[in-house]
Amino acid sequence: MTIFKDKYILLSTAAVSLLMLMCAVGSFSTGGTDGNGFTELVGIISDPSASQNGTTFKVTGPDGNETRCFFSSEMPEPHSFCRLVGKFSQDGNMFFVDTISPCGVR
Repeated sequence: MTIFKDKYILLSTAAVSLLMLMCAVGSFSTGGTDGNGFTELVGIISDPSASQNGTTFKVTGPDGNETRCFFSSEMPEPHSFCRLVGKFSQDGNMFFVDTISPCGVR
C-alpha cells in the first residue's frame, strides 16, 4: 500500500490514534473520586473567610477553575499549594473538605 509511505499520512494517523487513546483513558478515569464518593482537588488556596463553624475559601486548580470550599478545622496559610479530600454539596456549588495536605510548593 502506497498510502502508508506518505509521512504526512503516517503522522496524521499517529496523532489521531494518540488523541483517541487519551480520550479513552480519560473516559475511564474516576476524575479524582474514590468508591466512597470522596473527591480529591489540588490547587492554591485563596480568599479565606472565617465563620463560627469553620472557614470558607477558594481553591484554584491547575486548569484555572475556582472551587468554593468549606473546612471546619484549622486552615493552612493562604496561597499555599494543597491537596484537598472531601465531597461536593448536592448542588455542586460547595466542596466540603475533610482533609487538607500541603504539597510544599509555593
